[in-house]
Amino acid sequence: MRGNEIAIVLVVLFFFKGYSQEVAQDSTKNLNVTIFPVAFYTAETDFGFGALGVASFWMKNQPRTTRASSLQLGASYTTKNQILIYVPFELYTHEEKWRYVGEVGYYRYVYNYFGQGIDSKESNLETYEVSFPRVRLSVLRQVLPNISAGLSYELDDFKNLKAAEGGVLETSEVIGKEGGAVSNIGAVVHYDSRDHIFYPTKGFFIQASYFVSSSLLGSSFNYNKFILDNRFYQKIGKNQVLAANLFLGTATDGMPFLDQFTLGGKRTRGINSRRYQDNSEASFALEYRFPIINRIGGVVFGSTGTVAPNLDDVFSSPYKNSGGVGLRYIINKRDGVRIRADYGRSSEGGIFTFTIKEAF
Repeated sequence: MRGNEIAIVLVVLFFFKGYSQEVAQDSTKNLNVTIFPVAFYTAETDFGFGALGVASFWMKNQPRTTRASSLQLGASYTTKNQILIYVPFELYTHEEKWRYVGEVGYYRYVYNYFGQGIDSKESNLETYEVSFPRVRLSVLRQVLPNISAGLSYELDDFKNLKAAEGGVLETSEVIGKEGGAVSNIGAVVHYDSRDHIFYPTKGFFIQASYFVSSSLLGSSFNYNKFILDNRFYQKIGKNQVLAANLFLGTATDGMPFLDQFTLGGKRTRGINSRRYQDNSEASFALEYRFPIINRIGGVVFGSTGTVAPNLDDVFSSPYKNSGGVGLRYIINKRDGVRIRADYGRSSEGGIFTFTIKEAF
């Protein structure tokens, strides 16, 4: 969101703050739920409204000394008849020996498209509409202390894709411009020594995954992709945290533009959504988190990243930089769940983001 759109969002959100619902904030109780309404405006969506929420709990027979499971809710509707419904989840059973992570959702929304590669022009901006159900599921089993391994599945069934007539997307030869199903299965290895899930103050999170997409899985596309997600947290001072995220992703030929790696989003805040996209990505983000007063905290962040057709080229392609500041409000003291409001800038302008949970 840019310019005057920011003020509209902030006014509405602070008005709604008084109506947020917190359930079972007592640490002795199993279920902890927070739900609150949101409203927003962007040029692409017009006016929109919905709700955000998060629930944390322990699965049956799980001791309080283990990590809490969580469900997150996001739902919104816009006056342009766009819909977003998504429920990410992270469940722990058998004293954290089994971990189930994923998302179920439905999207009928509008997305940015600037063209392919790190040299795409800002003036090429156009939007396309598409609807799709989404399923994500990873099932991991602990094999060593802090180390888990397992299988993962991804499904996005893109339908009713509408691109700008005569625009960059419609006139290109990009794979997937007619829509289609992305159906991937993969193997995952996961190392997690974080002290907390929602607000880590120390430890590592390292996850490597390799996915195969094939017509045998019902996919419209044939390609493979590899992702390496590295995160590090270190407490400095009394209540301050330094967090870092190094991300690397690459795919073979055949990857649809709908599933490509992109700059703009959680990893590179301050860059317009999907501003740069291609078959490979390398990015790095650094964030300093600190308390301000009571439940309110602040962050300062910066990031750099690039995209390229293949992995070799990400080390020689131009890198795009961004940085910014943000505010945090603790909505769940027991688990440290925070509302996140960030404003980031790049050489092309500023972006405002509002959601639940830290970016990484």
